[in-house]
Amino acid sequence: MAVREALVVATSSYKDTRLNQLNSPGLDAMSLSEVLSDPGIGDYAVRPLIDQPAHVVQQEIERFFKRRKPDDQLLLYMSCHGIKDSTLQLYFAAANTNRDLLDSTSVPAVFLNGQLIRCASRKILVLLDCCYSGAFKPGGTKSADTEVHLLEEFKDTGVAVITATDALQQAWEGDGPVTDTGEGQLSVFTAAAVEGLRSGRADRDGDGWVSVEDLYGYVREEMLARDARQNPLRWILGGQGTLKVARRADAGSAPLPLPRPLPTLGSPAVEILGAVSAAAAALRRTLGPIPRKVLLTGPDGTPYGSTDTREIVAALPTGIGHAAIGTGLVRDLVADQYARTQDGTATAVVLFEAVLRGLQPALARGAHPTVLVRVVSVVLEKARAILFNLVRDWTTTAQDLVLAMQARVSDSWILKTVLEALTGTGTGFGCPDGGYIAIAPSAGRDITCHISEGCILGSAHLSRHLVPDEVTGQSVLREAHVLLCAERVSSAADARAAGSLATLGGRPLLVVAAGFGEDALDAFAAHTPEIGPICVPVPLPDSVPYCPGSDPYWLALQPGIVSLFTGARVFQQAQGIRTATPQDLGTARRAVVAPHLTALVGGGGDADLHAAHIERLKIEHREASRYTVLSPHLLAGRVAEIAVGGTDETATRRSISQVQQALRVGIAAQQRGILPGGAAALAVAGHRLGATVGLPEHEATTALLRALDQPLFALAENHGAQDPGALIARIHRDWPDATYDAEDGITTTPVLAYSWIPTVDVLAIVRSVEASVLTYLSLI
Repeated sequence: MAVREALVVATSSYKDTRLNQLNSPGLDAMSLSEVLSDPGIGDYAVRPLIDQPAHVVQQEIERFFKRRKPDDQLLLYMSCHGIKDSTLQLYFAAANTNRDLLDSTSVPAVFLNGQLIRCASRKILVLLDCCYSGAFKPGGTKSADTEVHLLEEFKDTGVAVITATDALQQAWEGDGPVTDTGEGQLSVFTAAAVEGLRSGRADRDGDGWVSVEDLYGYVREEMLARDARQNPLRWILGGQGTLKVARRADAGSAPLPLPRPLPTLGSPAVEILGAVSAAAAALRRTLGPIPRKVLLTGPDGTPYGSTDTREIVAALPTGIGHAAIGTGLVRDLVADQYARTQDGTATAVVLFEAVLRGLQPALARGAHPTVLVRVVSVVLEKARAILFNLVRDWTTTAQDLVLAMQARVSDSWILKTVLEALTGTGTGFGCPDGGYIAIAPSAGRDITCHISEGCILGSAHLSRHLVPDEVTGQSVLREAHVLLCAERVSSAADARAAGSLATLGGRPLLVVAAGFGEDALDAFAAHTPEIGPICVPVPLPDSVPYCPGSDPYWLALQPGIVSLFTGARVFQQAQGIRTATPQDLGTARRAVVAPHLTALVGGGGDADLHAAHIERLKIEHREASRYTVLSPHLLAGRVAEIAVGGTDETATRRSISQVQQALRVGIAAQQRGILPGGAAALAVAGHRLGATVGLPEHEATTALLRALDQPLFALAENHGAQDPGALIARIHRDWPDATYDAEDGITTTPVLAYSWIPTVDVLAIVRSVEASVLTYLSLI
């Protein structure tokens, strides 16, 4: 099926001080995008590209013209400085253009010509509103270069070209000076085109359509009538028949003033979107299991390729003004999404850009950001609900875990080891005997898993003396003593008494208690390694088992389990610590202090009594439905220790990172199930959401539903799909019997797909994007 698409390129801000800053291009792009995307006029799918570096503009132009069909109707608009070198070759300036390095920092006209020649479409219109010398002078002019040879540059391409000037003229920004606030006007050329399309007056022959000839004739007459000192030119190069640019708008539509004042929301919205679009264009390359690298430059100036989204967004030019806000939003989004799932960052940015782009027509027509906040919140909340219901099975099997993990980690031994740890401890399954998995570097080369009975406590209080491993984020205390108190430790005297015990015992000491006061924590911090072995305060778990009418029994249960496991005496009152001796201390072969909990392994208590007590507790847990909160797996369970080795330190770190990623995915999959493809699931959610009731009756709603298709469109495009639109339509129709397998580049059944993803990861993408969109709306 043929498509109608437009790429709107505008550059107002330039790093090279020899290229004057312009005011018109951003507003030009906003206004033209609005009328081209109007279903009753242009009905184009419009992609704006604002203030981007040359390599991004070239990539987007190449992508725009690639894999087209003869009947696809394409419109390219460019508003920027035009520059000619000493050999009279033409270049279009970009945000990073250097006049001394035009080939590498601008968009050569020969490059654009090549894209047009290779494009299969024979329905292409190119609109060029360019200044040629790049000098912006008082009075609002963009002074022209001495001559323009477009006919020589664009030939034999089957396109129509309309330019703002002839060979020797200037391109004007309005008819007056730029205001002190920086608010300018539409360029005369673009303003005439927008007014003609929006009002319907450009339909000069009255046939209901605005053809290339109609548009050119109308723009030329309007510019002459305004004494704009510009004479637009038109070429029909290699095309056949009449190219219909747009439908004639309703005759009752109010015409735009010529030129039109800058809207209050226009410039910030467009500039921020421009920066977000630049980031999305780069990160689209990294989507999927076979990512393409983005070219970056190292500190020494050496170019290199990277698929690390955090590294890529950190290298993005920050920009100036509102563009800097857009870059900051992208960096914050990537950081937020990575913190949530360590994955899906590129998908989040692509979806974010699609949502912002979809909101632009509503913003241009004066929609209040607060209204759009409500629309976005309602639509994305309903999208999350649909995603939640797409999960095929709540009971995730071991094979499901492998499917989810192998999409992130290919090493079969790591997958086997992690699966052994997950199933051996019950971690994440939600069962009452769930445990904990610790990761530690090993001196050997293998990756091994050892599972033993353990005891799970609360998160240890941070201490500058407790230094976590920089790779795993965990601290390991070997052959530790355990001091146990059923009461809160509040006084400094009690804490100092515990420190003395650590010195007497000659080992690291874990002080396990119901809680700690400020004075006690200060005293623990003052117990330095110079005084004696480290002394670490560890609270009992926050989730206190509770049974109405039996509080004392269940409160006593926590220290009782720790006592059985470690062999430590239970001090019922904190003051009892002052009389404690080394014989009152329990032991643990290893204590793993992680950010969210502390796991004890190899306790010195009576193993048989401990195991019997835990079994009784599990039975009571299963039978006692009256318990409002009862989580014995927070107190005791199996602990898996994964020892990770490698040929060298770098290999060990890499393997630890893969183990951590496989663990995160496996646990997430157990918690909420898995989906056969995150991008496909988003597209299906948008499609099904369109058929639901209760959606806001607002033009932005449709744009948001379409935006949910964009990650799948970008993924398919990045992996060579010939017709991403048809692919999406099939998945809309056939889900859950069909999904997209990017690795093989085919639409297939979920059973055969290699793209399984935890549901919580997809939900996290939507949450992160929603937060970023709401921030954007609050800023404009």
